[in-house]
Formats: sequence, structure tokens, C-alpha cells
Amino acid sequence: MEIERKFTVERLPEELERFPRKHLEQAYLCTAPVVRVRRSDDAFFLTCKGAGLLAREEYELPLTEEAYRHLLSKADGLIIVKDRYCIPFAGYTIELDIFAPPLAPLVIAEVEFHTEAEAAAFQPPEWFGREATYEPAYSNSNLSRRGPAWAEAMEHEHIRPGRYRHFKGGEYEVLYTAVHSETLEPMVVYRALYGERGVWVRPASMWNETVTRDGVTCRRFTYIGGEEP
Repeated sequence: MEIERKFTVERLPEELERFPRKHLEQAYLCTAPVVRVRRSDDAFFLTCKGAGLLAREEYELPLTEEAYRHLLSKADGLIIVKDRYCIPFAGYTIELDIFAPPLAPLVIAEVEFHTEAEAAAFQPPEWFGREATYEPAYSNSNLSRRGPAWAEAMEHEHIRPGRYRHFKGGEYEVLYTAVHSETLEPMVVYRALYGERGVWVRPASMWNETVTRDGVTCRRFTYIGGEEP
């Protein structure tokens, strides 16, 4: 049984290079159930995982390099490459994953536990970002399916709440970001600060794109301050 909490990371811990590091390469033969092949430095594994976000069944078998290469050629989606730093903290080990392109600059921290009670009691270090345990978009199997376009959207997903001005002049307030339940695409939930003050949803990638009008290129939405008083 794998019991694990997952967090985004925006600021890396100090002296990261003093911690043990593994170079990982992995891909997925299936995502429901999850069937993964992984290279960890010079070791090779086949892993099967059941359904679940916080807790799920997990089985792992060793592979030869030849078997790994054979299965890797049959995998779908991205081959995920990342460096994993193993950081001791409060009796647990933080596995800090720094993803290579096309998923860079994504950084995720994972912590495994013996029981769900331990997981619930865990207090993360201050350098952790928001929790992503219950967000399917951050599972590696889903990351492998999204590709470079999704990675670009994820790069901009930390759209902070507050007021923005549209390139045509209207002002809006970002309430929060969300993930589409079917496509896992990052979305922005926002409201107009004029008229009937309607609430809208727009893809994060569209929110951050640039537009050209009258020969001038600018951002579609520009941040102008905190939440409306």
C-alpha cells in the first residue's frame, strides 16, 4: 500500500546539492490501472498501481535493462525525466522531484507514510507550496499524457488572485484557479468588476497569452493589484 501526500514547490530548500540525488526516467504502458516502467540511475523497475490519490495499492518488480528498453518502446505519451532529491524531515523522507523539459519548471514534493493517520498529522516544511494530493493533474501518469502544450499551461498555473486589466480596458478579479475534471486542463475562475459582475472560466494558457492590437503586443490580462477592497 502506498500512502503519499504531494505538494507543489515554488522555492527550493537551501543547500539542495548536499542531499542524495537519483536520476529518474519513466513512462507509462497504461494509466488505468497505472503500469509504469522506470529507470532509477542504473536500476530498472516495472510498477503497477491501483486507483486512489492519498492511498492505493502498489506492486513493484525488478527488470533487466533489456526488458526495460523493450517496454519503454511500447509506452504511450511523454517519457518523464526528473532528478529526485531525498531530504530527511521530521522522521520522514521528502522526495523532491525537479522535472526536465518539457515539464520544467515543474517541481513536486512527495512524502510517504505508514498510515493515513500519519499522513493527516504531517506538518509540511515552510518551503512547501500548496497541497496537490487530491489533484489528479499532478500525478505522473497524467503528466505523461498532457505533453508540451499542457506543460506550458502548468508553467503559468500560479496565477495569483487579484485584479487584472484586460487589454481592451475592462477590469476583472481572479477568484482562484481550478482543473477541468475531464481534460485536466488548468483553468482560471474570475469575475468582471463592472456591469452585472458575472463569473467566468477561461483556460490558464489563454489567460497568459499575448495579443497584438493596432501593432502593439501585450498580455491579454495584466495584473494590477490585490483583491477588490
